[in-house]
Amino acid sequence: MEIKWINETKAAKRSVALGTFDGVHRGHQKLLEMAVLHRPHQGSSAVLTFDVPPEQHFKGQYRLLSSFRSKVDLIRAQGIDEVAWIPFGPEISSLEAHEFVQRILLDELKAVHVICGFNYRFGKQRAGDVRFLEEQGRVHGFEVTVVPSVQGRGGQVISSTLIRQLLAEGQLEQAVEYLDRYPSYSGTVVRGEGRGRKLGFPTANLQIDPLLVLPGEGVYLTWCLLPSGQGVPALTSIGRNPTFDGQVQTVEAYLLDFAEDLYGQTLEIQFLQRMRDMIRYRSPQDLQEQIKADIQEARRLLSQFRLQDSRVVLK
Repeated sequence: MEIKWINETKAAKRSVALGTFDGVHRGHQKLLEMAVLHRPHQGSSAVLTFDVPPEQHFKGQYRLLSSFRSKVDLIRAQGIDEVAWIPFGPEISSLEAHEFVQRILLDELKAVHVICGFNYRFGKQRAGDVRFLEEQGRVHGFEVTVVPSVQGRGGQVISSTLIRQLLAEGQLEQAVEYLDRYPSYSGTVVRGEGRGRKLGFPTANLQIDPLLVLPGEGVYLTWCLLPSGQGVPALTSIGRNPTFDGQVQTVEAYLLDFAEDLYGQTLEIQFLQRMRDMIRYRSPQDLQEQIKADIQEARRLLSQFRLQDSRVVLK
């Protein structure tokens, strides 16, 4: 079984945080904080993760909050030294729980302190749990820290599953609170129908990884990061263009005060605030007037957000 490394240090001992870490939300951040806190002297802090969530692998349906590359960047931003990862498949899923501890945690990762969530399970048929891991720690001489649930509004346990649901329903404000950041998506600008240009508001039609969960259909205030590093405010619509009887969902961004050709370039869009639903207008002219009103409202709202190094960050 091959373990892949990002920024491997060849450390002789490590604190290791275990999890899938899709989205690296507030609950995940507590695990990562503990891994940094318990980093051994002259050792490193590490994460062991998979390329995809195991439960989604078994279902054969992928709905992710973050691409693998984005997940790694978010993990590293929390102060973690190394990321070890395993492509999830039959080899790892058939590994007995005690083999996981010996072969992966001890032999490969040199773990002296293991950090996991309160509901972490591992090994064949998910036979390993927190209690088993603590017992193994006593036998093999490594410490175990179990991080309790992190709760949000109304006592909801913050989880990747919950945040996926909130995003899909367009509940952006709550998703932002639980992620502890504005969700962002990278996409290549491709040619669309050209309707925005005909209306006087040319849009960048973004091709985004179909495995990612997008915010629910609607019009959003967003922040667009260009390849140059420049940040530009934008109005971004997710929907099927009901005024024009569209059938395919698109992601289209109208960049305010920007007129350069972006075809073929990769942009990153941060979703800041939901502004309205997608509405079927009686005519293109009515839609035109609505877009003008949206732009005015977007300019008014922008003053509420904080910029740092060309990105929008939470206050």
